[in-house]
Amino acid sequence: MRKFIPVLSLIIGLSLVLAACGAPVATQPPATQPPATQPAATAGGPTDTPAPTANPNAVITFWSWVPHIEDQVAEWNTLHPDMQVNYVNSGGGNANYTKFKVALQANTGIPDVIQIEYQHLPSYIAQGVLLDLSGYGANDVKSQFIPWTWSQVSQGTGVYAYPQDAGPMVMFCNTAVLDKYAITAPTTWDEFAADAAKIHAADKTVYLSNFTADQGWFFGMLWQSGAQPFIVNGENITINFTSPEATRVAKFWGDLIKSGNLSPVDTYTNDWNTALGNGTYACWEAGAWGTFISGSSPDYKGKWKIFQMPQWTAGDKANGNYGGSTIAVTKATAHPKEAAAFAQWLTTDPKVNMEVTAADKAALFPVTTGVLSNPDWANGTDDFWSGQAIHQVMATAAQEVNVNFGWSPFTDFVYTTYADELTQVKAGSISFEQAMQDMQTKVVQYAKDQGFTVTTP
Repeated sequence: MRKFIPVLSLIIGLSLVLAACGAPVATQPPATQPPATQPAATAGGPTDTPAPTANPNAVITFWSWVPHIEDQVAEWNTLHPDMQVNYVNSGGGNANYTKFKVALQANTGIPDVIQIEYQHLPSYIAQGVLLDLSGYGANDVKSQFIPWTWSQVSQGTGVYAYPQDAGPMVMFCNTAVLDKYAITAPTTWDEFAADAAKIHAADKTVYLSNFTADQGWFFGMLWQSGAQPFIVNGENITINFTSPEATRVAKFWGDLIKSGNLSPVDTYTNDWNTALGNGTYACWEAGAWGTFISGSSPDYKGKWKIFQMPQWTAGDKANGNYGGSTIAVTKATAHPKEAAAFAQWLTTDPKVNMEVTAADKAALFPVTTGVLSNPDWANGTDDFWSGQAIHQVMATAAQEVNVNFGWSPFTDFVYTTYADELTQVKAGSISFEQAMQDMQTKVVQYAKDQGFTVTTP
């Protein structure tokens, strides 16, 4: 019988437990740090999801941390007076998962519906605590979602959550800094390395970018490279941190760290926030939610622009994801039909989907094709971002995210192990490539200890 250690989110440090959106602070977690860029969208439309049969005894508890999501809960409650949803702000990051872990262990106080980030969803699927939504009409709305997000919530024939938001990676650049050093935004990683050297050689106080310890960022880079660290099929798992696609990411960033051409200041710190505002950094690679940095550099209004991620091969169109979450229903619910209906409505209703993208509300990055193609969302421009229609850039980035990337059922262990290895890389005691070899050894052993059947390269 497989032993399994329940998940506990280990998103590292930097006070990454704030859940406010749209605020100009640099200490928010990627999963709760959506864009703060466009005026509130107000497009409406009738719901596409039929209401289930009214159940006067159904009171559904919903745990989430998304700012202003209680507005959508209130809408549901108005539409369904006999099937009320009780919203609980469970806190972002560790708080949500700690509370869920305690409830599961006590077998009491378990929510009916819960928000879970993509990287942690496989842990709960493996524990068998989530309802398979394929029996509640999930596949009927599959075509409404970007394909890669649907693959994130599915295993085999089962569907264990609905995607709610994402963080397709893009590159934010201060064109005033780039222009000063006669550089255009790099389109390949080779150009990125050359530009980093050029800028720092011209001014030792200025950098093209920085390197972050954030695990979500690094795994987004692996994702964009085409690496597949994990392929999970029930209790069988393939683990590969030493593929050419993973190794080139480690070597690239390891070489840049050693060169001194990257700032050593970690992302989301006060020093990083200051550097964005004074022109010390030219670019930042992050999820589409990263537009909150507009609050860090008001003096550069009209100078920042958003670009697609640099590619490993010129002309390619490959991308990764950094951040985002899902809406799942627990097996413990006494009202599976009603809970499943609410989860589907929250993630597919056209009016709701537009509302949660509003900059002054939840400001989530959408994952349904309907919103991504909606002119009210796609065509808006922003003065801070040089009048650019940034949502069009982001929508393109979202469509190019690799569909084949998957997470392990033990992200907490993987993230902790990566953090330990990275400490040694930054200290210069091991190479980044060696860190990937160590990850391979340690994660394989851990998976075997949990009872998984492991395949390696």
